Amino acid sequence: MEGKGYRLYVGDNCCSCNNIEQFLNKNNITIPIINIDKEEYDLPFSLMIIPALVKNEKLIGYGPDIMKYLENRPV
Repeated sequence: MEGKGYRLYVGDNCCSCNNIEQFLNKNNITIPIINIDKEEYDLPFSLMIIPALVKNEKLIGYGPDIMKYLENRPV
């Protein structure tokens, strides 16, 4: 399943980020992943917490809320 318009922002040494990435792999969900510690990114808002799920430049959720969101919606 491919998440159109979604991007997942993660960072190094982030346990929650690893959990979300494992969840995506387990559920065959393909979302572009941007590591904010290694890659440039441009958003109209600041990321205060990672992981962060963004769709079409709008913040969808942080941390474990991402899994709840994706479980209840087709991506």
